[in-house]
Amino acid sequence: MGFGSDLKNSHEAVLKLQDWELRLLETVKKFMALRIKSDKEYASTLQNLCNQVDKESTLQMNYVSNVSKSWLLMIQQTEQLSKIMKAHAEDLNSGPLHRLTMMIKDKQQVKKSYIGIHQQIEAEMIKVTKTELEKLKSSYRQLIREMNSAKEKYKEALAKGKETEKAKERYDKATMKLHVLHNQYVLALKGTQLHQNQYYDTTLPLLLDSLQKMQEEMIKALKGIFDEYSQITSLVTEEIVNVHQEIQMSGAGDLAQRHKCLP
Repeated sequence: MGFGSDLKNSHEAVLKLQDWELRLLETVKKFMALRIKSDKEYASTLQNLCNQVDKESTLQMNYVSNVSKSWLLMIQQTEQLSKIMKAHAEDLNSGPLHRLTMMIKDKQQVKKSYIGIHQQIEAEMIKVTKTELEKLKSSYRQLIREMNSAKEKYKEALAKGKETEKAKERYDKATMKLHVLHNQYVLALKGTQLHQNQYYDTTLPLLLDSLQKMQEEMIKALKGIFDEYSQITSLVTEEIVNVHQEIQMSGAGDLAQRHKCLP
């Protein structure tokens, strides 16, 4: 069971689904853009703090001790964290956000193509099942009137005994045209039935199945984007953990050294 078999009579529902998905993707895109902005601002704030502390340390520190070494190491690791966060923000921008932007464009094109093809096959359906039949009906009515007129004139000619052959010839021609058109109309009705069956059993399901396949491919791609986003934004990656471990070790080392120096 899929789009082709389940949504043959749900064109409007399919369009609403596509619109909803596009709005959702735009929301995700906005969220990622804000996350990138936030991470860049955080990285910049950390770097500014490090720069400020480094200037103050250079001016005020008259001697080097274990405490000062630990403190400088903490500043260095904080600066390293700033660089990591900035790199992650850039990776988010060039990776998941870029791919998501391309996906939105692709999805918009898929929707546009789907609407275009659906309109095309729908127009062909209307042409075969309505427009052409209406033309044949109109011609059929006109030929009936012409045949009846020729029949009356033929009767008048017989009654008057004048130009009967010519009147009969016109009557025969009108009758033949009507018979030919009648056969065309019967064939057109049969063709309409076949076209309707083809439309609902094959043409439309194929279009919807193609749409479903593209939808599934995009879902897989979106899952990949989410996975990449999760990996990049993780705060427990090895490089970030190493930074915090270095900070923790610098503090622990200093405290241990100070404990040894106590009487």
